[in-house]
Amino acid sequence: MDAIVGAADAGCIEAVFVADRPMKVWRPDSRRCSRCTSEAPRVRIQRLLVPEGRVRAHLTSNPSAESLINATSGVRSMHSRQLKSGRLNWRNAEQHAILIDSSLRWHKKRKNGDQMNYRSPLRLALLALSILLGSETICAKKAMAALPSAEQLKAICSTLAGRVIPAASIGLPSGEATIASGTIVAANATATPATPEFCRVNGSIAPVDPAAQLINFQINLPIAWNGKAVQYGGGGYNGTLITGLAPLRDAASDDPLPLTRGYVTFGTDSGHQASAFAPNSVGQFGLNDEMVVNYAYASYKKVRDVSVNMIGMFYGQPPSRVYYFGGSEGGREGLTMAQRFPADYDGIVSVVPAIQLSMIGGAFLHHEIPQVHGGWIPPAKLGMFAKFVADRCDALDGLVDGVVNNYLACPSHVDLKELRCANGADSGETCLSDAQIATVVALHSPYELPFAVPNGLAAYPQWLYGNEITPDGRSSHMMRWITGTAAPNAAVDIDTSSIHWLYAANFVRFFVAKDALFDPSTFDPNKFRDRLRELSELLDSTNPDLSAFFARGGKLIMRSNTGDLALSPLAAINYFNSVSARVGQAMVDRSARLFISPASTHSGAAASVTDGSPVPTMVDLLDPLDRWVSDGAPPPDALIQTVKENSPPFKLLGSRPMCRYPDYPRYTSGDRLRAESYRCTPSAP
Repeated sequence: MDAIVGAADAGCIEAVFVADRPMKVWRPDSRRCSRCTSEAPRVRIQRLLVPEGRVRAHLTSNPSAESLINATSGVRSMHSRQLKSGRLNWRNAEQHAILIDSSLRWHKKRKNGDQMNYRSPLRLALLALSILLGSETICAKKAMAALPSAEQLKAICSTLAGRVIPAASIGLPSGEATIASGTIVAANATATPATPEFCRVNGSIAPVDPAAQLINFQINLPIAWNGKAVQYGGGGYNGTLITGLAPLRDAASDDPLPLTRGYVTFGTDSGHQASAFAPNSVGQFGLNDEMVVNYAYASYKKVRDVSVNMIGMFYGQPPSRVYYFGGSEGGREGLTMAQRFPADYDGIVSVVPAIQLSMIGGAFLHHEIPQVHGGWIPPAKLGMFAKFVADRCDALDGLVDGVVNNYLACPSHVDLKELRCANGADSGETCLSDAQIATVVALHSPYELPFAVPNGLAAYPQWLYGNEITPDGRSSHMMRWITGTAAPNAAVDIDTSSIHWLYAANFVRFFVAKDALFDPSTFDPNKFRDRLRELSELLDSTNPDLSAFFARGGKLIMRSNTGDLALSPLAAINYFNSVSARVGQAMVDRSARLFISPASTHSGAAASVTDGSPVPTMVDLLDPLDRWVSDGAPPPDALIQTVKENSPPFKLLGSRPMCRYPDYPRYTSGDRLRAESYRCTPSAP
């Protein structure tokens, strides 16, 4: 007996024909699946538990429809193989397998009976098939219904101002959202980067506490929509509206914006406005509990819910995919979304995440307080220090080029005693005093709490060596983040302080002590044990259990920059390892990747310490994420980083591989600015 799975609406399953008689199995909502398309190879579901006969699937008249079933026996083996490949977007492999196994056990017990009128293994197979397919369309890619015309979308945009999204439509306690404006922005093909025609929507979400500030947001709705959305993450203490119109973090100069690729993009200021506070008090919003919760996690969820509602209002259908893309604080936000709201996102990119946020203030003070007490390192010494490190670690990657690639091997080769000034006193730019060495030792040693915070952590890891003087923002890397241009002081001088001193002082004053006059140099975590644990529960994205996110098909791509002096690159590495330990390596291999970018600063730049030449560090992570989620094609174990000129024609200046953890790019032979001259090799202490 043969059964053919037929297709309707150009390829979506409607009925199964058994002996030429139709038997309905599953009919998708036409709004969810009007056509089946896929760039992936045809999917053949095999071995469908039919000891008698066989079940076959044939392509319909639509040439892009998927081949669905070509079966004889073995639901579990088929299901496991197809889910592992990611080619079918079924949410929960284990639940489906349990359902099918239950059906099999029922059939064995009832094979001589006639309960539910399933008289043959073939009918059972069709039942199993309907269970398998019941929660998702069989399209390898979710297909879109017809969109309104461009003119219709423009007309809709003009009507959005004044619309209200009720608090009941937002998944957390909240006030209502109000749309302030909807404006059509013309395409600009000559800009760098170019932008398409889109509807720019600005609005705000009211707080519950009237003393809390609004959550401002911006949503960009392209007229030519690809059916997907990207939520942008923030940075630092936030407080500035993330418009969703900037290049993604670490994007090459010629990478098109997500908006130009057809994505809806959106972002927020996370529920406070930095302009309301003095420049040296950027953390003052920490005095308000609701604003802290919004900064911790709530504002991103609220803005996501409002944005999805607005997408449905504008296009007449929800997005088929929602991604979160963030770096630093935004990287923490992305991990937080996977941990707290796994059903809301299909994929997340987390670059250099501020992952143990409640500990970072103390970790910063760990190497800032020695500078208060005579250990400040003036800018004139930083070049000497960077060369000292490079001389000992540069060649460990097979090439002497002023770049430290073998990141885990380097620390054991650095003996700071060799830098000590005679008698330990500061005697010039060629050595470090004992007090200055104490600052460097603190930077490259873990910061340890005398107690554990949620998820069992009691330490923030040390920073790695390399790339201390690469230009990074307004100054060199180490001066910007660690030393500033003058020793730290209680006034927190915005013009001379390092960012670590600025951020640490704000954190302990406003989040921990809740005292604007608190002297950060006197901070003792033992005196704030309960408050630090409370803040950890709110702020730290350290929960290793991502099983719910992975089980529903979510994918995670992380990037850690080993030359990062803003945040320890080991924090992201340690978290990734904790996820593997919690959910198992097999699940991580199916659903997550961590890539390592050696020598890259926090902002993603890198340069040779010896000749100043740029190092390739730019790479697009949105496309690999989307291919993984939509097509089931995991990223390769080495992505290609580039460095290019910043203006057209964006000449390629160099490339290198960005290797999957724990590997680094080891030089083999050839041009050092060509990716093929390197081989990904494990890094180890």
